[in-house]
Amino acid sequence: MSFNKTAYDKLIRPDGQPQYGCFTQSMKEINHADFDYRTVMDRPASRLQKHFGLNQFQFLTVQSDRYVLACAIADVRYAATAFIYLFDSESRTMSTQRFTQPMGLRCQLSNQPHNGRSYFIKGRNQFEIIATDAPNQYHLTARLNKQIAVDLVLTQPEQLQPLAVCTRAGYNGWAFTEKLTGLTASGVIAWGGRNITVESDNFLGSSDWSCGYMRRETAWNWASLCGTDNAGRTVGLNLAAGVNETEYNENGFWIDGKLNRVGPAIFQFNRFNRMQPWTITTENSQVDLKFIPEGNFNEKVNAVFVASNFSQLPGKYSGTLTCDSGKKIVLERVTGLAEDHYAKW
Repeated sequence: MSFNKTAYDKLIRPDGQPQYGCFTQSMKEINHADFDYRTVMDRPASRLQKHFGLNQFQFLTVQSDRYVLACAIADVRYAATAFIYLFDSESRTMSTQRFTQPMGLRCQLSNQPHNGRSYFIKGRNQFEIIATDAPNQYHLTARLNKQIAVDLVLTQPEQLQPLAVCTRAGYNGWAFTEKLTGLTASGVIAWGGRNITVESDNFLGSSDWSCGYMRRETAWNWASLCGTDNAGRTVGLNLAAGVNETEYNENGFWIDGKLNRVGPAIFQFNRFNRMQPWTITTENSQVDLKFIPEGNFNEKVNAVFVASNFSQLPGKYSGTLTCDSGKKIVLERVTGLAEDHYAKW
């Protein structure tokens, strides 16, 4: 599968339309304000339509054999949300915090994937992600309920290739996402009297930076992992089905930072008992994995303008990945996440 080359370092071209494709490098800026947004009848969208049509979120996670910490900030205009959870696979316990602000109050997300400050504040609870380039880093801090203090730095290794994709969404929208899996991680997680030191020899990180004029109602499955294979190589994976699939997809895996793009992903699981084992494969057979869920961070919201049926499950992946060269990579109980999500926004 080939990559596109960007002719412009911002996503929206001077003519007001996005650059579509799977790209070999990160975008400097997702300049969504420059998008010539039209209705499905080709009329220029109103200022309110353009404002409320945009969705944006950023997700970061660090993972070890024992722990998963995941954090997200999302602005879907009608509401802004932030969540964070810590999962301990030894005790099978999950501690969660989640917050909502109406109409995106006290929430801001940078329009540059590798520069700027993003934050969410509710009362004394604060989330902040500061992105810097050269090298690309994410500095995550969270101060919550006087019992949680998270300070983490996730760094993109020089050899790690990004997976950056922009696809059409519905008739008149677009969706951009950049995924990085296999980030080095360092810092401290202080959570309810527990202090966890995050070091690069036992934790790896992943990031998901997404933005766009997405379909008003959509659903997807997602798989992500980062760890090491039986030979000690750093392995990362990102697969999705149901979203970002028009002409291009966001499916691929990394071996020591080298990206192997793969075909459409197939998720087989029991939606009404998501804790049962999952089978996750690709049409071209390069991915053949079993996923054993160990926890479930879930939420159901059915409000006037927005709705969500969301389950994100930390667990373990086993199986094989076949590189473009034909080499097979064997995975045994590598920590990762699987997700089943319906959204109306």
